[in-house]
Amino acid sequence: MKISKIPVLLILSLLLYSCSSVRRITWHDFNSDYYRLKTEGNESRPIYADIAGDSITIYPVNYEGNNKQLDTNHPVSLNLTNIKTGDNFCRSTFVRKSVDVDLSTILFKYRPERQGVPGQLNFNLNGVIYTGIRRDFFKINPYKSPLNVETSVVNHIGFDAGIFAGIGTTPVNPTVTLNKIDQEYDGLVFQKGIAAFITFGNFSVGLACGFDNLLDKNKSVWIYNQKPYLGIMIGIANF
Repeated sequence: MKISKIPVLLILSLLLYSCSSVRRITWHDFNSDYYRLKTEGNESRPIYADIAGDSITIYPVNYEGNNKQLDTNHPVSLNLTNIKTGDNFCRSTFVRKSVDVDLSTILFKYRPERQGVPGQLNFNLNGVIYTGIRRDFFKINPYKSPLNVETSVVNHIGFDAGIFAGIGTTPVNPTVTLNKIDQEYDGLVFQKGIAAFITFGNFSVGLACGFDNLLDKNKSVWIYNQKPYLGIMIGIANF
């Protein structure tokens, strides 16, 4: 089987880049970083939050041109266990923008009807590297325990959209080549496309629109080569 060198080199480059970026996946968590803070009844403002366990220290951020300057003279410290209904930070939202680099997989692909072959749902081994623009929302909400003790919890939701690329496998057989070949085998594909994710806590699920390139001599007769499909993706780096 002769495989095109360009997709393979691109895949290797993405994998090498991702090795240095996997640590950034922890940015999905509520941890120390720059945010925009929105409290009830107030406009959002830039801050830096220093987070350690349940303790949060908030530093206002001032801008001098494109430079961020922390106001260390007026920090505000709070503890999540002490935030109650009616407090200034109750139901406040910390918003973070970032560039996301993640390891993902496409759970299944739906390929529409083509050249008389009915629409197909494919479940095949694959892995992709995804990068996109991300926005996370961390909201402090009140919570009452079964013992009627009030405290606070942080609820997280995130959204991002971007591009992906990787390798996978696909069935290659007489049906999907219009009887141009006699063999049945799992072919190697280079996959790429665009995707949008929604994240709850550490679980990310996304909708993908992608294209596959079969990486062997039968790519010219494979009816799905470079044809669009829809897929459901999940982030796998947090599992």
